[in-house]
Amino acid sequence: MTGKEYLNTITEKPFATPAEQFEAWANFTDLLCRLLSGELSGNYPSLKKRVGYTFSGNEAVEILQEPEDDFENTVYSRELSEAFYRLIGKGLDADKNPVFPLSKVLNADLSNLERLGVIVAFTSLKNRKYENVFSYISDDKTGAEGCPTVGLINDMARFFVPEDELLEERAFSFLPGSFSVRFIFKEQDDLYKKDGMARSLVLKDSVKSYLDIGFPILCELSPYAYIMPEIEDVKKEKICLKETYEDIKKVLLNSRVTELSGGEGYGKRYLLSCAAAEYEKTVIVLDMKLFSEVEGEERFNTCIDELIFMSATCDCIPYLWCRGNVAAFSKRLRETFKRLYDEVPNICLGTEKHIPEDILGGYSDAVFRINIPETTSHDQEVLWLEAAKQNGLTFPKDYNLNVLVSKFVMNPGRIFEVVNNTAAVIGKSGKKVEIGEGVLEDQIRRSCAVQFGENATRLTSFFTWGDLMISKESEELLRMAADRVRFRATVNEDFGFSRKLPYGRGVSIVLYGPPGTGKTMAAQVLANELGLDIYRIDLSQVSSKYIGETEKNLGAVFDAAKNSNAILFFDEADSLFSKRTSVSSSNDKYANAETSYLLQKIEEYTGVSVLATNNMQNFDAAFKRRMTFMISLKNPEEETRIRLWEAVFPEDTPIDDEIDFRILARVCEFTGSAIKSAAVTAAYRAASKGRAIKWDDLFFAIDIEGGKTGTLGLSNKLREAVITGID
Repeated sequence: MTGKEYLNTITEKPFATPAEQFEAWANFTDLLCRLLSGELSGNYPSLKKRVGYTFSGNEAVEILQEPEDDFENTVYSRELSEAFYRLIGKGLDADKNPVFPLSKVLNADLSNLERLGVIVAFTSLKNRKYENVFSYISDDKTGAEGCPTVGLINDMARFFVPEDELLEERAFSFLPGSFSVRFIFKEQDDLYKKDGMARSLVLKDSVKSYLDIGFPILCELSPYAYIMPEIEDVKKEKICLKETYEDIKKVLLNSRVTELSGGEGYGKRYLLSCAAAEYEKTVIVLDMKLFSEVEGEERFNTCIDELIFMSATCDCIPYLWCRGNVAAFSKRLRETFKRLYDEVPNICLGTEKHIPEDILGGYSDAVFRINIPETTSHDQEVLWLEAAKQNGLTFPKDYNLNVLVSKFVMNPGRIFEVVNNTAAVIGKSGKKVEIGEGVLEDQIRRSCAVQFGENATRLTSFFTWGDLMISKESEELLRMAADRVRFRATVNEDFGFSRKLPYGRGVSIVLYGPPGTGKTMAAQVLANELGLDIYRIDLSQVSSKYIGETEKNLGAVFDAAKNSNAILFFDEADSLFSKRTSVSSSNDKYANAETSYLLQKIEEYTGVSVLATNNMQNFDAAFKRRMTFMISLKNPEEETRIRLWEAVFPEDTPIDDEIDFRILARVCEFTGSAIKSAAVTAAYRAASKGRAIKWDDLFFAIDIEGGKTGTLGLSNKLREAVITGID
């Protein structure tokens, strides 16, 4: 088969695979090498009958030396030109869009000379035979790494580019500032030689990896950037924040700049990746906080060049992630935005608050702003399933995701973090692994752990309903409070109450009653029942005599608790939530402001707030009305006191058989806290004497406990009751 016959075999049928495309271009490169060799040696050899028409190995130079006249001229050939453009077209789909990586690079802002440079440089990297071929053709003057030179590409191009076009392309191809020099080929020391023909055409590492594996390795951009994982099988009816998602999708490719604003972890990158996937594009995230630390103008420009190349050829949309305080890196953000705006068709900005207009310069009018709201319970269910799917995990069939999202209100970022950690703990295998409830909730608590500093202390929640001995009415209200947390997704989303409750979706509980009636234990039982962490807020650290400091400290507490799903327990809360008074002095004014601020923060908090107080008289009617539950914990009745005495001693405690808990309950009208304290005192007294607990030990302990409240001689009444009997 001659060279011309080979050209006729190139049909217009699109390439099926990148491998088929590479083989076709390798054959075309071989043909150009044969023609150039024939011109240099005085004859015009064609391709012989060999599989694939491609020579390889040690026979390369021998084949180049085989004479066989095939083409009439050594300059422009219409057949070769048509074949070149036919091969370019075979890399496009029905809509004339490039399909494979090589096609996308060839369809960038390149001349035919530069296109040929990419093709020959890439094929020479894939097969080391070209090192010998180029040496033979160029009289042993090869470029770096055995790659072609600008001069060699110019010589090859004469066979299929008309002379007038070739002269024009030479004027701007492979010059400093051109697309190929900036984004595709490595900068060489010989770039600025007078003729420029000796310059080696060596592909950048990111370009090589893109042509090889279909995606660029972030050579210059690491560690400032990363590529978002590909979102597969985007189902519109299942996507979270559907309306916001549709807005992003509409403007993504129609707006020069799209700004997504919302809290940290609200899902800006996830929603953007889902929308980009529908256009078969990928999101590359540039962490501006880290990128601002890049030193040197040359390094900065190199990084931006790589980002521009990925946008132009790899279907990437750059996402400038502006986390934290934007003012801290405003200068670098302004420079980056301007460079990208001048050369990239679509840019996305991610920020918690809107980017100031002075950073955007004169381009602020081109910015389309979309605010990302908080996720609903249904959105969170979708995210849990998506995160599990991406990690090769699955939930058990009987797992109630509705209860999970009711108990733990979490943003998309936190959900993916928890599932990633869960996958690391339980491990992955070739098939789906079920997520255990205990493992998942343990990871949730770890992820949501908060750092309050000196303002709060984490309480251990091991008490259960059996330990809490309060009235049936109070216990029923406390159980209702637990259900309020457990089923809020059902009521808010399924029943539609979220439209009626624009704020105040958290649960606020006031536990009031005399000291020692079990307010702290009730809060711990609630935390244990729901599987939530509970923190006691230290009011001595929060309260301040200085104007505005109390509000500042409270704001810090609630900021730390945000997204923690923790129960905030304010013990002796009446010191803060005191009854608002008429303003007769500046002190009254500021005290009322503190209380109002506190009410506002409680209503904004999506978790559970528990307030314990001994005196309800300090709370006004307006305050009580804004609380979800008001639960009274009264002094225990006699029957309750009997159960408290029976339960207070552990099973291993030695107790004299003569002790009758009914007598203790009848005579000593103690609270649960006082009963526990007396029991411990009696136990220590008995232990010091090396015997079981006797009545004498309890007489002693009762007197000590009674003395705390000014009740004297209580042990005498108890002795008399022991002698006379319970009646």
